[in-house]
Amino acid sequence: MKKWLLRILVIFLFIIGIVGYILTIHVAPYAIIQPQKINLAITPTQLNLKSEKLIIKTKDDIELKGYWIQPKTGNTKGVMILLHGIGGCKEHFLDLAGNLASKGIASIVFDGRAHGESGGQYCTYGFYEKHDIAAVVDVIKQRNSSVKVGIWGNSLGGAIAIQALELDKRIDFGIIESTFTELDQIVYEYKKNILGGFGLRFVSDAALHEAGNIANFNPDMVKPIQSVKNIQQPIFLAHGDHDQNINYTYGKRLYENLASAEKEFVLVKDAGHFNLGQIGGETYAKKLMNFIEKQLM
Repeated sequence: MKKWLLRILVIFLFIIGIVGYILTIHVAPYAIIQPQKINLAITPTQLNLKSEKLIIKTKDDIELKGYWIQPKTGNTKGVMILLHGIGGCKEHFLDLAGNLASKGIASIVFDGRAHGESGGQYCTYGFYEKHDIAAVVDVIKQRNSSVKVGIWGNSLGGAIAIQALELDKRIDFGIIESTFTELDQIVYEYKKNILGGFGLRFVSDAALHEAGNIANFNPDMVKPIQSVKNIQQPIFLAHGDHDQNINYTYGKRLYENLASAEKEFVLVKDAGHFNLGQIGGETYAKKLMNFIEKQLM
């Protein structure tokens, strides 16, 4: 009887092992690097924004689709590059682009690689995307070599913005909201949350490693916590103290390790991952615009 039970247990564990291997190597990696593509049925014209369609060619020949939103005033004070989060799209930032336009600031909104209407098969969390931002800056500088350029990223967009700021000193300043410190750590935490609090780090690391093999990038090099040590441009960092996706302590660590002489960290009370502006209200908006206006003087 004991031998029979032992045999059943061995078979059960073998099946669990096979299923776990298939999920780890053949399912989970694609969940990491292939976010669901969305784009909203709204255009700048519907929001009374003056805009121009853009197609930006990346270093590896991927087409990124977006808009150049023109300021509503005569003079362009500067240009902001706006970066959405994982699974997001350019339309998520059209309202913000409108607010900036009313203050004389142009902006570029676009779908990141493997997002929205843009090309690219895989999201690499900044490994290739930081070079995509350099291509966006090229477009801006070709039109006006002296214009000041800022970058504003939320969540994944914040991580990409940090890596872009490290790479490209033509970006004059950055606004970073609700982002992470290290890709391997945040992938582990997201998977753990999805599984209701259960997580095995070695399984998460194996899935991420395989994702890197599939998408031809090194996940170990996606570490915003290291990138901030090489950033000298002025930076405004913000996080919500009720962020359940990315803990606010990561925002504080980024701030503490940031090399910039001019830096600011704002912890928005009661805000989660997606609602910093809504919860922060006028106080938060004023702090943001004061920072931007100072950089564009």
